[in-house]
Amino acid sequence: MAENANTGAKVWKFDWRSIAKYSLIGFIALFLGFIHYKYVSNLFENDRNFSYLSDLEREMSLRTEMGFYYSYYKTIVEEIPYIAGISKIMYDKLVEYPKEVNAFNRFNIFPEVIIGTIYRYFEPALNSSHRECHMVERDSGMEPVESCVGLGVPIIFYLEVVWWMAGLTVFVLFLHAATLSGNLLGGLLAIVQYFANHTECTRVQWAPNERENFALPILLLQGWLLTIQLRDKPRKHGIRLQVAIFLCNCLCLLFWQFSQFIFFAQLCIYFLMEQFYIIDTKVLSIFLHAHFCGLHIGLLQGNDMLKSSLYTSSFVVLFLYSVFFSSMRIKIKNTKDMILEFFLIIFRFICIGISTVYLKIFISKFLGVEEDSHIWDMLFSKFSSKYKNFHTLIYTCTDVFDFLPFSSIEKMFNTFLIPFIIVNIFNILKKTYDDAIILRDNEIYKKEKKEDLNKDKKETDDSYNAESKTEVLNVLMFIKFDPALFYNLSLMMIYFVFAIFVMRLKLLLATQMCLLSSLIATKKLYRFPKRIMDRLPVIWFMLLLPLGRQLVDNVTRETAHIGEFSDYPQEEMLKWISSDAGTGAFAGSMPILATVMLATRKPIVAHPHYENLGARKRAYSVYKVYGRFSSEELYEELRNLRASYLIVESKYCYGRSNKGCSFADIWDIEEPALARLPQLCNLLLTENVDHFYPVFRNQQYAVFLVHDYSVRYMPRTFST
Repeated sequence: MAENANTGAKVWKFDWRSIAKYSLIGFIALFLGFIHYKYVSNLFENDRNFSYLSDLEREMSLRTEMGFYYSYYKTIVEEIPYIAGISKIMYDKLVEYPKEVNAFNRFNIFPEVIIGTIYRYFEPALNSSHRECHMVERDSGMEPVESCVGLGVPIIFYLEVVWWMAGLTVFVLFLHAATLSGNLLGGLLAIVQYFANHTECTRVQWAPNERENFALPILLLQGWLLTIQLRDKPRKHGIRLQVAIFLCNCLCLLFWQFSQFIFFAQLCIYFLMEQFYIIDTKVLSIFLHAHFCGLHIGLLQGNDMLKSSLYTSSFVVLFLYSVFFSSMRIKIKNTKDMILEFFLIIFRFICIGISTVYLKIFISKFLGVEEDSHIWDMLFSKFSSKYKNFHTLIYTCTDVFDFLPFSSIEKMFNTFLIPFIIVNIFNILKKTYDDAIILRDNEIYKKEKKEDLNKDKKETDDSYNAESKTEVLNVLMFIKFDPALFYNLSLMMIYFVFAIFVMRLKLLLATQMCLLSSLIATKKLYRFPKRIMDRLPVIWFMLLLPLGRQLVDNVTRETAHIGEFSDYPQEEMLKWISSDAGTGAFAGSMPILATVMLATRKPIVAHPHYENLGARKRAYSVYKVYGRFSSEELYEELRNLRASYLIVESKYCYGRSNKGCSFADIWDIEEPALARLPQLCNLLLTENVDHFYPVFRNQQYAVFLVHDYSVRYMPRTFST
């Protein structure tokens, strides 16, 4: 926009160079996103031969939480009218029979509701032109099945959205990296690293509808917007950025329960930046405002885990600090002021930390909420055996919740990801220190020039150089960090801590490291002679050659994997449940119960969503079948849960683990006094046990009818 010299009116003038530049960036980002969309969809197809599976096999392939979440999408798609599906979700009687559960409040199923709503809107057009069916011959002894493909098939449409979200991840990662590094080469380098470390950065190709696959693209988008906001000092895009960040916060909280921990980390980083004068209090307040709006939406949803979270408590404490105490700062004029302010910063950190923890404990006790207690127990159990119990072992015995393996670190070294990060951190620290030296020397020069205008310039230079050598501590007063770089580096450090304790979270760390690896292509971070600076692109290209080899090796290895899903014993059992089982509720392991609810629409008494105290108690009761308890005790537990059927799986009953992670080992730690008794599941599978009548059996699954012998059928007698 420019101003007319004659009229003073503002007129629009197009900057064709800027338009061409941003169009090129947008096109490259879209192209890279499309490549990733095709890449992960092909990997998934290769792994399961998904296009040639029946509808039942496709649903069976979505194991554990994946099938649990997909069942709500199926409810939205199949229920007529639409409002009936919403009502069934709000008053869900299948998931914790006979209890009614508001699935919107308890589970992060908003992606399924949104995708299901979109599918229903386009369903007439999709079914008329985007659906093809064919018969598929299977192994000998197995009947042929019909397999349909195309966007008109609900599960195909659902997965297409998942793949597009994966494409959005790469799209935003490129834009974020290009913005952070300041050039397109940095953005391309981040994408090359992402593909070279693909298995460390995402699990979408193996577990498509896990919550992080919906939330991570939005988190990256939020991080990109925060980077722009931190560098937007004139605040030209203030309102638009604020609204966009608020929407991202809302979606992340609705899509993934772990988002609250990431947002807690963001609050800590922003408070740290405000304390060390990297940003001012106004920037912190703007940031808190965006989180207030998002948190408000989350609290209105009624999520108990969010109400008692560290994120909520820290937000309240920081809000009070910003309103009442942020002005109580010392203006640093000399070294003494700086030392005093440093100790006050430590004091404020201690006060904020204690207040946050105390407020969280108070809210938890006041509301009677213990939804996140298993998380803290799980973390403590990694360091102390006295915290090991059934619930912590259910988590820590799973590979994705174990410590970060050395193989992941080794791989990130081989792809030059970690070396690039080390070089970038060194460059950032050196440039920051060099800039501080220049600022300090300029200040000393100006000060001495004012004190003695009659001195010769050469004497002045000698004097401030001498002073700069004696007052090294004063350099700290002139350090100016780039807030966007500081924020992204600090977030990477926190992600590193997350990943160390929970291997599943390495996808956050690896993706953030790919983002920061783009800084290797930022010229302003280097301080070399001009002849070397002119040859930097050649040096970068030489560094990319071995990285390109790692990229090709990784892509070749991933695409070479060919598999096919098949689980006929489970299919046989599900068909029996659909056709021959009664109307009662089912008990069993969490993975199989999620599949039962999805494929047969029968009620279940336990489920894989573990972020609720009541759900954990239900799972604890049901899993006693794999412990060394008496049949009477298990019967009482199942009767209290109103379960009519019990599913026992041979792999859980007879399975052994070198890490002490079989269910027999877990229950021996939980109930050591029963360690010499036989497993109850073994008795059920080999003998006749009171209260449990076998009604179905194959090589992997057994289904028992749970009944009470005290209630008997007595035929009526007639007197003659």
